[in-house]
Amino acid sequence: MRVVRVGVPALLLAAVGTAQAGVVNIGGGWQASWDSSFDGFVQIVSDGVVGDSVQIEKSIEFMPGFNTVPIVFTQIDPNAVSNIVINDEIITNNSGVDWSGFRMQLIDGGDVAFDQASTASSGGSGPIGFSISPFTTASFTPDSMQLNIGGGTVADGTSWFPGSGISDGQLWMHVNLTPGINKVFTLKESYVPTPGALALFGVAGLAAQRRRR
Repeated sequence: MRVVRVGVPALLLAAVGTAQAGVVNIGGGWQASWDSSFDGFVQIVSDGVVGDSVQIEKSIEFMPGFNTVPIVFTQIDPNAVSNIVINDEIITNNSGVDWSGFRMQLIDGGDVAFDQASTASSGGSGPIGFSISPFTTASFTPDSMQLNIGGGTVADGTSWFPGSGISDGQLWMHVNLTPGINKVFTLKESYVPTPGALALFGVAGLAAQRRRR
């Protein structure tokens, strides 16, 4: 189980390239960007173009006050590759609560979807071919637009490493390219608090309402 306790943003990606914030040209005719409020908490490094794919490594640190991080991928070259592949991730839980699950959702209007077959054959372990330990369950929605991960816990103050390792698989996203039209889509990632954390949020909300009265 590759969960380690941390107190600062995960910076292991620095070993494979220079981390950048805000806007990153990941290669293959694609650019990744995020809102400036996430600068310092999101890092993306390109592993280069392989065939019809550009492969990346990604780091996100979740802090108190936000539980969703959207990353926008924009086509910037008419000859862009049609696959964006996540090789490794470092997802750090500094949110103040333990997590019982995680969600990855694609938003675009139908031009992009998770490629389940390529993910399954990428060399990683079950259930989807992209390692998710310490979680044990993962499933795609029927439209391949969302990945739901659960069956485990990522404690507050620890990091989780999906896909981290040469034999841990890849998460594939396939884009239906259209000549003359640059595609744009969003990968939205969010955590699922443990039921106990949800109960605490409810109590805190009631207390705040009483104080306002």
